[in-house]
Amino acid sequence: MLLSIPLTRHTLGLIGARELKLMKPDAVLINIARGNLIRERDLYEHLRASPRFVAALDVWWVYPRGHGRPFTLPFHELPNIVMTPHVAWAVPEQSGRSLEAALDNVARFLRGEPPRNVIDRDEYAFAEP
Repeated sequence: MLLSIPLTRHTLGLIGARELKLMKPDAVLINIARGNLIRERDLYEHLRASPRFVAALDVWWVYPRGHGRPFTLPFHELPNIVMTPHVAWAVPEQSGRSLEAALDNVARFLRGEPPRNVIDRDEYAFAEP
């Protein structure tokens, strides 16, 4: 299963113990979006109890400032998880695409056209755990 959706008030904690138990015992859960889409404790307990289940995460639950870990539970002790520091987006072409999209929206604004990819701020108005 691949998670690449935004973290909104509707997707916060989307994957928990119930959803993890519904997956195949040898499933691979990949999260390249946001850590809090998955309930941290539920994933940790599921990985501990299901050694064939694998998680590959390019997300963090906690963003440490200079020290500490990006999670509150000892995921680093588990053999069935791979974690990277939220860098999956960093392919060479991405910065150019982001700049092109931003410049396109500036040009659209100057022409009196609506910008593309506008978000609803209310969807993101929530307090993370």
